[in-house]
Amino acid sequence: MLARGLLCRLAADVPKTSTHDLSQLTRLIHRAAITHKATSICAVSHAYKLSSAIHRRSYVTAKTKPATTTTRAKTTVKKTRATKKVAPKKAAPKEKTTAAKRRAAPKKKAKAKVKAKAKVVKKPLSEKALEKAAAKKARDELNELKRKALAEPKKRPYTAWTVYIAENVKKAVSNGQKHLEGVKQLAQFYKDFTPAEREHYNHLANQNQAANETEYKAWVLKHTPQQIRDANFARLALKRKHKMTGSKVVRIEDDRQAKSPKNGILFFMMERRESGDFKDIPLIEATKLMASEYKTLSAGEKKKYEDMAAADKTRYYRDFESSYGYKAKAEAAASP
Repeated sequence: MLARGLLCRLAADVPKTSTHDLSQLTRLIHRAAITHKATSICAVSHAYKLSSAIHRRSYVTAKTKPATTTTRAKTTVKKTRATKKVAPKKAAPKEKTTAAKRRAAPKKKAKAKVKAKAKVVKKPLSEKALEKAAAKKARDELNELKRKALAEPKKRPYTAWTVYIAENVKKAVSNGQKHLEGVKQLAQFYKDFTPAEREHYNHLANQNQAANETEYKAWVLKHTPQQIRDANFARLALKRKHKMTGSKVVRIEDDRQAKSPKNGILFFMMERRESGDFKDIPLIEATKLMASEYKTLSAGEKKKYEDMAAADKTRYYRDFESSYGYKAKAEAAASP
């Protein structure tokens, strides 16, 4: 009853223009009663105080309204607008940009043509300059052939006479004798040698000969088969063009070299010489006789020697490739 009366008084105090606050007032009273667990007048009075405070707050006029609320609202609006980031524009697809770049790329300028250099007309050489150039060319060719020919190791004296001369000629010269006089005197002494003295110098000569052969083989093996082959060709060229080796070309003996193939007539001549029919006949005369005999042979008789020559040529091609590491020119040309 007391609470109902209080509500009536509150309703009467409230102006008619504020009837919408009546429901709010009842809610406040109900909330206060629940929180304070009050059914007494104290609870009602507490609720009345709360309702009056809300009533005064809700009916503040525009003049008495504090200015802080509007300013705060404006600042918050500005902050919210400022905090909004401008979204970046979407980048165009890469394909379009590359296509645009290609279109926009400037055209390459044509390279300026290089002016052709004026040909320098060389003056003809004089006769003296031509002779000098030819002499230089011949000298260079000679030096190159000498380099390819390979200098053999120096041999020791390998006969009894040369061993005796090598030992005593220096002594004779040192005693005041001339070289030729010393050699003549030594030759007379050598004729008068006893068998024991001759045996001594023969023994020394044999030792030197064995040492020479050992050193020569070791020197040959230091070079490749191709180098030895080139050296033999160079020595032949020195003989023909420059006459450097006398009447005989000294070939380097090497078992690794591929021996040249023999033809049919050579096999025939070897067979005829082994027969003994040409004994005590000079080689030139015997060769002429054998060549004339070979010409008189029939095709069937010649086939034997031609087959031997074909087999020997096959052997030569095999040995050539094994020794030098490449095929002979004739075989390479014949192979497909």
